[in-house]
Amino acid sequence: MIAASQAATPQLVESLLHEARNPLNALAINLGVLTEKLKDDAGSVDPTLEKNLRAMREQVFRVDAILRVFAEFLVTKPAHVPEVNLPDVLERAVEVLGHEARMRRVKVKLEVDKGLIVRLDDPSAMRFLAYHSLYRALLRSSPGTEVEVSLRRSGDRALLRVQDSGGDGEPVAPAKPALEALGRAKSVEVSIHGGRCELEFQAG
Repeated sequence: MIAASQAATPQLVESLLHEARNPLNALAINLGVLTEKLKDDAGSVDPTLEKNLRAMREQVFRVDAILRVFAEFLVTKPAHVPEVNLPDVLERAVEVLGHEARMRRVKVKLEVDKGLIVRLDDPSAMRFLAYHSLYRALLRSSPGTEVEVSLRRSGDRALLRVQDSGGDGEPVAPAKPALEALGRAKSVEVSIHGGRCELEFQAG
């Protein structure tokens, strides 16, 4: 039952995001219509009203952009090649976890070798590994601290290191067992000791 539920989740998330964007599109269209109706004979809108309309348009576009980011990250599409641009995945994971970081008042410092490609039998697993290694660090971090994320190439290997300021304890969420289990299943070397989580991959 759990496996079936997990298999259905991506489709449900995609449907939810699609339905949420429909009213946003309607709002954007109606804001355009309203703007036209408010124009005077010279084709201008009162500056005060224009300021309000612009603020509403910006918020509609902002929500749409947020939904797009979550959709691209959470809804896994079939991959034709076993290669992943890891820096892009990490940047998206940081973006998706932005609210969590702000809420916990934790900064994320990201230092990556741009364009680094890694190879996995299951490229979609990369999102899980990136997301949960970062999420674990945020759960362990105290307000006002910083999580350091680095990605470096070493020969034909790529090393992702996530360092937080927490101690030896683990957060309530079972991130460590999940990361270790997926690492074993996907031939990724996972090393977790206190505040340091290291993932080593085959570089492309």
